[in-house]
Amino acid sequence: MSLTKFDFSKFFDLQVLVIEPDPAALHLMKQILQGLGMKKLEMARSVHDLLSLDHPAPYDIIFLAEEVEPGQTGQDLVERILDKQLLKSSSRLVLLANPNERLRHALDYPFHQISLLERPCNKYHIDDELKQHVKLAPFLEPCLALLQKRRYVDAFKQITELQQKAGADAPVQLLQLKVAVLLELGVYEAAAGLIKNACARQQGWALWAQFRIDYENGELSHCREFLQNPADELQPYQEKREFWSVFLAMNDDDYATAAHYVSQIPAAGMSLQMIQLVQLVLVLSGQHEQAIEFIERKRRLAGSGYNYCALSLSLCRVLLYLAHYKNQQTEALQNLLTQTFRQVVADKEVQAFAAEVIWLQASLMQLSSGVTAVEEFLERQRSHLESMPMSLPALYHGALLMNRIGKAQAAFELLLRANRLLNQLPYHAGRIYAEGLQRQSFQLLYPPEQRAQAYCRMGQRYQQDGELKLAARMFYSAYQLEPTELEHQLQLANLLSQLKLNKFKSFQLP
Repeated sequence: MSLTKFDFSKFFDLQVLVIEPDPAALHLMKQILQGLGMKKLEMARSVHDLLSLDHPAPYDIIFLAEEVEPGQTGQDLVERILDKQLLKSSSRLVLLANPNERLRHALDYPFHQISLLERPCNKYHIDDELKQHVKLAPFLEPCLALLQKRRYVDAFKQITELQQKAGADAPVQLLQLKVAVLLELGVYEAAAGLIKNACARQQGWALWAQFRIDYENGELSHCREFLQNPADELQPYQEKREFWSVFLAMNDDDYATAAHYVSQIPAAGMSLQMIQLVQLVLVLSGQHEQAIEFIERKRRLAGSGYNYCALSLSLCRVLLYLAHYKNQQTEALQNLLTQTFRQVVADKEVQAFAAEVIWLQASLMQLSSGVTAVEEFLERQRSHLESMPMSLPALYHGALLMNRIGKAQAAFELLLRANRLLNQLPYHAGRIYAEGLQRQSFQLLYPPEQRAQAYCRMGQRYQQDGELKLAARMFYSAYQLEPTELEHQLQLANLLSQLKLNKFKSFQLP
């Protein structure tokens, strides 16, 4: 069958899930989908069953109401679904939401099929989503299956073959996917060539791709100019502008400027990751009381559940930071820390944060009982910690704790794991929050005179493990700290030669 011929047999065979908390809206969606010919149809009023799966859901398309989970935004739900790897490579997730330009351009996941459908929507909108999925399936499904296995070179070849086969009928999504693959591979010059025409036509997606290329090439002045550009084409991307502005300021250790940017972000409707990013910037800029008040207010609004646990743990980390690194161990802060810990461990969703709870319990024990008690506790928990997956906040929390009790090598190993996980994240609010955590943790672990050497040690480990691009990132960080050190330049040059690159960010081979 031709790639561009619509396959109605696939349309009527779609397996569809609708998650909508409102009974009337759920019934209406059921009537619309049945009227459109959907036979494999499931309806749910809660996202609980989907999030409880331990494998990708079997559905071709999921319609998900943004307000299905109290205290969580639509972006929070999308993040949780992706984090738990609940979408098949061929699946499409359609978020049903009230008009929200900030949300539309926050759903930036190039290797997944995620779209936003604004309410009120009718049968024509629903029909268009279904047909769009079937129409794009022959193009996207084979590529996304490879990409989600991180087989980027194979995916690039597959995209090129599909473009050639479809000719003028190839959808723009293939070009966008091809550019995203080149960005992932670090082939920025080729990516810039592909988007040249789209940039000339001022297409928003291409302008942001060029921004990313400038960032990766170390042309940060171009990036800052872009973020201040008042062009109409960029106005809908306000949230993206905000977090990149914060990110660039944090990269410069300019936390006052970062705090200025976060103060301009609307407080209502913030996603979990944006809340955590704002809280982190407030802490790093020295606004400790404001950070505590902000995160406390947000977690009380959440009330209970997943976001409540995540925000409670964030509050605990702030309080521990003040106690261990700022000598602010007042009775009031100690009581708030103890109370928050008791509240979070009593929540039914806390199991999703099991590793972080162990680190937190050990940190509380260090304050009250000393290092020996912590070591004995962690020895009893060793098998649990070794078997359970850890989030980036958990890894950084663990690294700091292990360093405080004199286990420098264990802290280093956790940092290595964290860097690997961080390197896999796309550049959105979650990545920027994680980068901020990494920066804070690294600077707390190593005094200024040891940081370049620590980056070199990590680079050597990644190089031994064949993770050359990650190794290059580490040696580049060492080079930034000590630009005149010949050894850093030689290490970078050697890695670039192996990667067949002549440039890495601002470092150019002679």
